[in-house]
Amino acid sequence: MRVQFLALIMTVLLLAGCVTEGGQPKRKVNTEAQVESLLGLGVGYIRNQEYGRAKENLTKALSIDPTSASAHNLFGLLFQLEGEPDLAEDYFQRAIRLDPKFSMARNNYGAFLFEQGRYLEAIEQLEICAEDRLYGARSMVFENLGVSYQQLSRFEAAEVAFTKSLQLNPSQGRALLELAEIRFEQTRYKESDQLLQRYDMLAQPSARSLWLGIRLARLFNKTDDEASQALALKNIFPTSKEYQLYQDSNRKL
Repeated sequence: MRVQFLALIMTVLLLAGCVTEGGQPKRKVNTEAQVESLLGLGVGYIRNQEYGRAKENLTKALSIDPTSASAHNLFGLLFQLEGEPDLAEDYFQRAIRLDPKFSMARNNYGAFLFEQGRYLEAIEQLEICAEDRLYGARSMVFENLGVSYQQLSRFEAAEVAFTKSLQLNPSQGRALLELAEIRFEQTRYKESDQLLQRYDMLAQPSARSLWLGIRLARLFNKTDDEASQALALKNIFPTSKEYQLYQDSNRKL
C-alpha cells in the first residue's frame, strides 16, 4: 500500500496544492507561487530520497504560509518514509485540520494508518475520502479500502470496493489482482482468468499472480502456460509461500 500512496503523491500533489487565481493582489499571487515552487522542489527531493533538502524546502514553504495543508501533508509523507510515525501522524492530522476537504491528505493518512495496522481508523479516513466525487484518485481510494476491509475479514465489502475501483479505473492493478483472486474463490474461473490477464498486461509478475495463473492454467488444461508460470515462480520467487504451495500441490497430483 505504501508504494501506491507514494505514486499518488508524486503524480498529483501539485494539482491539488496551491492554485493561483486571477483578480488576487499581486503580493498574494507571488506568495502562492513561491509556496507552490517550494512544494514542487520538496516533491522532487522526496522522489530522489534527498529528505534533508526536502525538509529545507518544506520548512521554507511553511514559513511563508503556515496554513499550507499541502506542505503539512508532504511533511507527513516525509516523516513516514523516515520511520517517524508519531511525527508523520501529527502532520497528516494538521493537514486535515487545515483543510478537512483535502482528500489527498485523507487518503495518505489512511494509507499510513493501514501501514500501522490500524485498519478501522484507516477505513474511517478512506470512506470519507471516497465520498469526494471530484477527487481524481478515487480508484486508488477504493482499492485501498478493499485491502483494508480484507484485513478485517469484511470480504463482501472488499469485493464491492475493488469492483468500484475498477469501474473508476479499469487499469487499477492491485484491484485487478484482488478481484481475480476473489472470483477464483467463487469458482468464477473465466472471470478470474480475464481479470488476471488484464493485470498481467499492466504489472510485473508477482508470486501471487503467478500462483493464481498456475491454478487457472490447470483448470483450463493449458499445460504450456502452467509450465512457464511455474518456472517463473521458481526462478523469481523461490522462497515465497506461493512457491511452497505450488510444490505442495504437485505432491498431491
